[in-house]
Amino acid sequence: MEKVSIFAFNDFHRRLEPFADGSGGAARLVGKLRQLKAENPNSITVNVGDVAGDNSKLGPDSFAPIAELFDRAQVDVLALGNHEFEDSRNDYETLRNGLIKPFQGETLCANVSYAGQPIEGTKPFTVKQLAGFNIALLGVVTQDLSSKMHPTAGLGLSSLGIKEVLQKMVPQLDAANDAVVVLGHENLRKMTAFTEGQPGVDVALAAHDHRLTEAAVVVERPDGSQGFVSEAGAYGQSINQIDLYFDPATRQLVKVEMTNHKVDSSCPSDPVAEEIVRNAPALERAEKPKEVSRREQIRLNSFSDLSQWYTINQGSK
Repeated sequence: MEKVSIFAFNDFHRRLEPFADGSGGAARLVGKLRQLKAENPNSITVNVGDVAGDNSKLGPDSFAPIAELFDRAQVDVLALGNHEFEDSRNDYETLRNGLIKPFQGETLCANVSYAGQPIEGTKPFTVKQLAGFNIALLGVVTQDLSSKMHPTAGLGLSSLGIKEVLQKMVPQLDAANDAVVVLGHENLRKMTAFTEGQPGVDVALAAHDHRLTEAAVVVERPDGSQGFVSEAGAYGQSINQIDLYFDPATRQLVKVEMTNHKVDSSCPSDPVAEEIVRNAPALERAEKPKEVSRREQIRLNSFSDLSQWYTINQGSK
């Protein structure tokens, strides 16, 4: 069997420094990710959203220094989370210029549009070739883009349901690739249900509720196929390694295993990341703004609108 690996983390929320118990910290997270990738050359590193936010005051430095840290960590793919849409001006320029453009990897978001177009610099999916196998990665985000701290998040956006997007896109991705991985910034329960209901999803990476799966959640479908769901906690305290084993003769995915790696004082601290953290701008805590009604926050569209932005074979950074 041939093995390829995915290293996943989520809900980092710009927690640059370690916690009091020694867990987390950007320099240790970067050091551990680089170590894991060096030990597993047929691998990719992905983040499943909410890289910043965490009730910080909004401004031009809101995403600093995430792109620089993620590039140092060799993150290949980033799927947007709901906190990425906390934009006080609601034109999402800070997101584009502060995160998407400087990040050297690919940014995925298949189910949100702004002014009738995909978020600039994003694509719905990407395909990575590892050990000769094509791994399709599809990025989706919860429709609950607002929060109590930032109730205006999502203004001016159109969003589609994750289930609807999976039903449209997964069959085509499954037919053209050896495995389909969904980077879903939605809670573990919902991502498990979506995976159970959608044949063709081999692995779903959850986020949003900061749950930690010590082992992959296995779902059995009526057609006899299986799917595997994983979530890596939050704040850079954990990395989940998902290993996909393929039969080289048939190109079939025959086994999926998951290992959880703690990020703590035992992990190597990357000196370059240490310097990035030292030079990071200090962000102020935000005051809770005036709430707006849900009706004002976000407009939901049908998939027919989404189909105007891209086709299954298009979309580039």
